[in-house]
Amino acid sequence: MSDTIISEKNIKMGKDVDLQERVRLKKANRSELYCLTPPFPKSNFLMEISNMCNHNCIFCAHQKMKRKPRIMNKETGFRILKEAYDLGTREVGFYATGEPFLSKDLPDYIREAKRLGYTYVYLTSNGSLASPDKIKKVIEAGLDSIKFSVNAPNKKMYAFIHGKDHFDTVLENLKFLNEYRKEKCLNFKIYLTGILTRFTEALKNDYYTVFSNLADQIVFKYVYNQGGYMPEIDPLLRCECDKEERRPCNLPFDAISVTAEGYLSIENADYDNMLVVADLNKVSLKDGWYGEKMQDMRRRFLEDDLSGTICDGCVHHECRKAKALTAEYSAVQGEYSFSDELVKNRIKKAGFTVYVPMSADLVHPGHINILKKAALYGKVIVGLFTDEAISSYKKAPLMSYEQRKIVIENIKGVSEVIPQTTKDYTDNLIKLKPDFMIHGTDWREGPLSEVRVKAINLMKTWGGQVIEPEYTKGVSSSGLKKRIQERE
Repeated sequence: MSDTIISEKNIKMGKDVDLQERVRLKKANRSELYCLTPPFPKSNFLMEISNMCNHNCIFCAHQKMKRKPRIMNKETGFRILKEAYDLGTREVGFYATGEPFLSKDLPDYIREAKRLGYTYVYLTSNGSLASPDKIKKVIEAGLDSIKFSVNAPNKKMYAFIHGKDHFDTVLENLKFLNEYRKEKCLNFKIYLTGILTRFTEALKNDYYTVFSNLADQIVFKYVYNQGGYMPEIDPLLRCECDKEERRPCNLPFDAISVTAEGYLSIENADYDNMLVVADLNKVSLKDGWYGEKMQDMRRRFLEDDLSGTICDGCVHHECRKAKALTAEYSAVQGEYSFSDELVKNRIKKAGFTVYVPMSADLVHPGHINILKKAALYGKVIVGLFTDEAISSYKKAPLMSYEQRKIVIENIKGVSEVIPQTTKDYTDNLIKLKPDFMIHGTDWREGPLSEVRVKAINLMKTWGGQVIEPEYTKGVSSSGLKKRIQERE
């Protein structure tokens, strides 16, 4: 758990709570929670009224889901809402693995929650189905906040990430939402989240340019192995800036996650019901929350003894074997079969081009690291500095351009090698208009610092991004040359 201890007494509730704080509390060190029978949650109650989704986000386990499409039985949902309220819960969100606007009953759930006395009722939606008519119905029913999950700030990258070309539709729906609130003088909150991947982490500032006047708050999250179902996220999609080694999780201690079937799960991203601890069609919510299976999972989290559960891979950022906690309720029988083919094929199909400028006089692990990272984004084109280009700002290379070219074009992942004739990348960038340019952080200072600023600004003109993986420490061509000279 995080080193910072958060007291239950200091935790605020309601729509005026900072959204970033809500996100932080899910992983914050809250010592009063960490026991087998923690206080029943006052907030953090998610009810999955639909497990269906009209999008196909690249990082989402929904694309691999084996569970049957389902809309929650309204009678069951209302009963569980009442049970949670009677136990002290005062906040509820009507979403989990699916898109809530796919349920025609959504306004009824909101209305019932407000009738019961819930003080904060909220939604997260991809926004594509949040049409004016549907927006009016949920607001009139008493919705306190709505959050649009928009995982890229431009059309091309949005279509790649979401699997649907709905960027303009979402933008129009978001504009209507703001106009409606202003016109009716209402005080519901409008939020926007962006789940950042290695393909979008450099676009954070673009979010503010596009959405700053359309959301009360914009919050970013790093993509992660959703509930353990997506271990391929770490090697294929994880942000460069995300250095987390172990993912803290408060969900078993402070979250009510009810599936569309009416099951109580450990967490809300339980796409195939592998973390079900109770069937709320047979037992009460209280009995499920304090039941033997839930308590056993809390113990396992406290002791970091998650082996054999799908939580294990999520917490430890690895791909680990897993089986369902309660096989009879899971769509997965036996051991879960992990596959990264859907994500790999999606990246390949996108056809992104990646420009990697380098001198590569003495090829070392730093070059290999850069090229391996570049290959994760798409087709790698290396702009190999000519002898003259290298000599324009440092000592002449030991190997000729042709010799260096033979080495680089035979490295796995490199699709093409072209000459980079000057230390300024403008000509090649304009010619190629790559989707990404990859360069180590070493150019932030020194003879290429001005070239860097120029390249970043130029790439932005066609929506391209400059990605800067951390420079490999302890090795460089200059350092190797110096060591060779010292040995002579």
